[in-house]
Amino acid sequence: MNNETTSKDDSANLHYLRVEDIIAEGHIPVDVVTDTLFNSTEKTEVMLQSNFDPIPLRMKLTKMGCIIDRKDTPEGWLFHIYRDQTLIKKEKTKDTAKAIFSFDDDIITIDVRSFNHPNDFLEVLRFMDTSLDADCFGLKIRRVSNKFRDILSERQWICTSDVKANDTNEDDIDEYRVMILEKE
Repeated sequence: MNNETTSKDDSANLHYLRVEDIIAEGHIPVDVVTDTLFNSTEKTEVMLQSNFDPIPLRMKLTKMGCIIDRKDTPEGWLFHIYRDQTLIKKEKTKDTAKAIFSFDDDIITIDVRSFNHPNDFLEVLRFMDTSLDADCFGLKIRRVSNKFRDILSERQWICTSDVKANDTNEDDIDEYRVMILEKE
């Protein structure tokens, strides 16, 4: 983007932007600023110059967890915008597990062993609500709570097979369940 200048200081990822230049280039200021702040794994800051107070932009960025320091200057408003570092640390510790799908004997199987509880069974429910178009599926899960069984029952799913299995990785032996669930 032509109006962007990045700080030469190696310790900072600081971008200087002008709202009027962003608009003149046919871009939307909120998109440019959020892309700049959120598309980097490094700590990123934006110094945003504007002839007016972009209230909708400030409101959206605040809702997204940004901190905005505002200063009135002879050239208009100058905003120092950066992400709240405590929120970034929380984002990095989020569960990054992924469900693994496979076909066993023409039955789709979802493996949610990489998820922590209760995200494991929430992922199964999300799969059932959004992607499942069959009356039967397999499930590999580390633990099955009574609450999960109750929810399956409420949704009229029954377990036709429930087998304990072991996953041997080096010295660890992890027990999990292999289940076949069918719609009543």
